[in-house]
Amino acid sequence: MSSSSSSSSPPTAPAAYYNAVGLPLEYCSKQYREESKRTSRSSTAPSPSSSSNSSASLNSASSPSSSSSSSPSSSSRTTSTSSSTSPPTPLWTPPDPEAPPMSRYRQHVNAKFSQRLRDSHELHAWTVENPHDFWIDLYSYCGIVPALPKHTKMAYDPAARLRDIPTFFPGLRLNYAENVLVPNTAANPGNIALVGLREGRLDDPEEVTWAELTELVRCARSAMVRRGIKKGDVIAGLMANSVWIVVLFLASASVGAIFTSVAPDLGVAGCVSRFAQVEPKWLFADVDLAVRGTRPSMLGKVMQVLKALPSTKAKPRLVFVPTCHRPHQQRNMDYITPLAGWAAISLHEFLSKSRASDKMAYVRLPTDHPLVIVYSSGTTGEPKCIVSPHMSLLNYKKISLLHNGLGPWSTVFQFSSTSWILWNVMNGHLSVGSKVICYDGGALHPDPSTMLRICAKYRATYWGTSPRYLLELEQSGIRPDSFDLSELALVTTTGATLTGEQFHWFYRAFSPSIHLSSVAGGTDIASSWIATNPAGPVYANEMQMWALGHDCDILDSETGQSCAHEGRPGELVCRKPFPSMPCKFWGDTRDHKKYREAYFEKFPIVKKAAGGLEVRATDGDANGAEDDYLDVWAQHDFIVMNPATKGLQILGRSDGVLNPSGIRFGSSEVYNIVEGPLFNSLISDTLCVGRRRAHDKDETVFLFVIMAPGHESDFTPALVERLKSAVRDGLSPRHVPKFVEQVREIPYTVNGKKVEVAVKRVISGQNVKVSSTVRNPACLAEYERFRDFERETTPRRNARASKL
Repeated sequence: MSSSSSSSSPPTAPAAYYNAVGLPLEYCSKQYREESKRTSRSSTAPSPSSSSNSSASLNSASSPSSSSSSSPSSSSRTTSTSSSTSPPTPLWTPPDPEAPPMSRYRQHVNAKFSQRLRDSHELHAWTVENPHDFWIDLYSYCGIVPALPKHTKMAYDPAARLRDIPTFFPGLRLNYAENVLVPNTAANPGNIALVGLREGRLDDPEEVTWAELTELVRCARSAMVRRGIKKGDVIAGLMANSVWIVVLFLASASVGAIFTSVAPDLGVAGCVSRFAQVEPKWLFADVDLAVRGTRPSMLGKVMQVLKALPSTKAKPRLVFVPTCHRPHQQRNMDYITPLAGWAAISLHEFLSKSRASDKMAYVRLPTDHPLVIVYSSGTTGEPKCIVSPHMSLLNYKKISLLHNGLGPWSTVFQFSSTSWILWNVMNGHLSVGSKVICYDGGALHPDPSTMLRICAKYRATYWGTSPRYLLELEQSGIRPDSFDLSELALVTTTGATLTGEQFHWFYRAFSPSIHLSSVAGGTDIASSWIATNPAGPVYANEMQMWALGHDCDILDSETGQSCAHEGRPGELVCRKPFPSMPCKFWGDTRDHKKYREAYFEKFPIVKKAAGGLEVRATDGDANGAEDDYLDVWAQHDFIVMNPATKGLQILGRSDGVLNPSGIRFGSSEVYNIVEGPLFNSLISDTLCVGRRRAHDKDETVFLFVIMAPGHESDFTPALVERLKSAVRDGLSPRHVPKFVEQVREIPYTVNGKKVEVAVKRVISGQNVKVSSTVRNPACLAEYERFRDFERETTPRRNARASKL
């Protein structure tokens, strides 16, 4: 296996297996497949041989370059000149393709670097072919301070491997908070920076100007410093999206402390598994949380979290934050009394240490100094603690300014919990001067019109939402055109794949002038792999373009060869460094063992052995050398590119991460509950996977259980409800499996690991090639019956039989 991708012949399946632009029919919509079947009955399909001899017969609108390429980007400007099939009809096109900031930046690159780039895809190709020119230029273009030294020629060490985690602009020192507050407060001190909204109080906003935001951050920073918080300390927020969690984040960043946020609706076990690893010095917690029109107290949960943290380590100091306007002015201490033994104080008391004479200051730090800690989904154990550096700022500004076209003229409403990376991205939008709406509440309470009402009332120009919400909105019958959304220009969705049907519904329900963009990224990269193209068309079922500067490719899962321009699905990888790469995993070894295992050990290199036999370099060596793997970042997403449009579609995770309703979480978080002391006397083993068939609009989570010997008859509706309640209480309602079913056997590898991905593909209706590492492959046949499973029937049938 080689790290360079070469052109290969098109797939050899019959032409009828593909659509007009070379995509496998199994990845097209149900309607498209049915129409294709009807068409094929009335016409003669081309022979397999004719389709395999010419890529034009498969990809008549566009074909890959016949020359070798290190990545798709280097050939992305090469398109087929012979075309008998027109590209699909776009659902949206920009009114003036040369007007968006993306196009203005392309014009800037053309002038500065003597280029003739014609569109955003060609701009992307230039950014990955000339990464040092791009990142150096973008740094200055975004106005980041301090300015780079004039002699800067390289953005990072060009000799470093990707797995070496190269530092961007080594020797430079900067501060994230300084780059958010100073330029925007200087330019527009009286403009509204943040709008705080709470569930049930949409008509009562808490508005904070840039000047006021800077003063709140100064006050919080002063109190932090005077209470001993210093560079490198971890500060945690168990808070909903609000003005004050943003203030605390920026204040932490200003002194070089490391901020980590967890949403208050996460269960106790989920909170403990995160805080126990990062050991925060201070914990800021909301006094209550929004739950379907009520606000139950957080006191009990916070007490449970503190008690469950390891007794051998210091507990965090606790600060309670009232969920009201100007919470720093609330002196009422009644809610603190029950936790007096935990040294809890109010936000007002915490801030009492601040002094008006303390100036606003920013500690400039190395570019790879930790900014925030975010958490993986926890598929194979405890959630990984992913540390993003201050230099992530460069990617945040790139996405906000160029891809999303945001600036001081924009009003941003990104619906997100503070546990999701989109909350960090929302803060990135603040960095370019946008007015940002912070909403603490549910998207569906009291009904799905809530988010539309927010967009209408506060004149949102940008709205970030999810495919699941749009599905709920569609099913509710609520008419978006009954709301004044005249200012809304861009809607992005992420967290799950936006189906082709949903694209079409959106443009029936909303104004055709709105730009709908499905995007995808990752918690780990604090950014987007696939981003909005404000200067290009929107096609159903497709994301628009690779994010600038990200040298992404699609590799065959078995061979590691590029298959992007063949229209074949494969693994999403990135070949070059980017500024929001994690600087480390918290608690990892000095040589980043966990980090490298997570992203850089996906594709073993095939080498020639004695006698000409091909072997994987890691065969027989459990501790394969680093150079035995392709030097690419593997995101573990299964993805396909449309060769005609260069649009992309994520088909699912290539590992076991669960993703119902766009809420990503790991099976191990569920295992920690259902295989714990509450159930381990009744249940001997469990397997938690998601099912998403070709026609499904969302992923459904299954929990399979093996009852302990002698307890087979105890699998009852009551046990199922106990399991679901335990997951709901320990994690959150979004973690609860829809189906809990009894099975005889669970597949394992020879190394003792549960085989989740194979089961997921079986119940999703896919053909599975079982790995030779599966110890008991025959048991997979038992799971085939769950492909068409729609209701929990067995427990109820057993219960009825027992009554008879």
